Amino acid sequence: MSSLLPTLAVLLGVTAALPSGSIDARDSSADGPVRILPYNWQFNITALSGPGCPDFSTTGEPFTTRPTFGSNTVDGSEIYYWHFAYPHLRAAVGADKREDSVWCETTLQYTELDEHGQPPAVPGYRLKLHTNATEMIAAYDLDEGVEVNWKFTFETADGKQIVDEISIQGPRFSTEDTDYSPEKKLVQWALPGCGTGTIKYRTELTVRAKKDGAKGSVSSEQVNYQGKLEYYGAQQGVSYDWEKCTA
Repeated sequence: MSSLLPTLAVLLGVTAALPSGSIDARDSSADGPVRILPYNWQFNITALSGPGCPDFSTTGEPFTTRPTFGSNTVDGSEIYYWHFAYPHLRAAVGADKREDSVWCETTLQYTELDEHGQPPAVPGYRLKLHTNATEMIAAYDLDEGVEVNWKFTFETADGKQIVDEISIQGPRFSTEDTDYSPEKKLVQWALPGCGTGTIKYRTELTVRAKKDGAKGSVSSEQVNYQGKLEYYGAQQGVSYDWEKCTA
């Protein structure tokens, strides 16, 4: 879990990350991966829509929909992640409710940055998104007979939709678990332009009780903030890497 800093609780989140490891070169270790990535980059949440992210209409909350942290693989596959927290993305079923669902549509602005923290005059890299690696960090309290489905629908620049899903069966209890969409043939698609681009995706959570009396809830870790319990936010990890731009 990333640090629970109040400064992260902004309405429109902007986060930049310095990459680790060498750029376009082999690591100092003999068997290190070749890494193709810009000096720096950032993701800016520019729009939110849906009951799972009502942050445009609510005020005074310490944890809003926002970027949280980045990570990357170290096995040579060079899959990078940026995570986005959704405090309102939660659902529950019980004696009087057999199904519950909630969704959010997120629009991101991606920008390549140079060593001065500015967009370079000539961008060098094109961001590539990919599926079968979407990550979800959430809390579960599920009886046997309760099913959870996470659905992630990404929109490509040419109007296509690419879908990832994670299915979870009860019983399951955890204050925080990390799940990935099932491994399948890797689907990658590049943003149209070099150095910058818009990313839009819809995140849907559905909880179903498949038998009478089964109870279940999906939410996020609860943290004590100024004497009150708050939802930190279920965190979706968006998967990506880069390709070099050619003249």
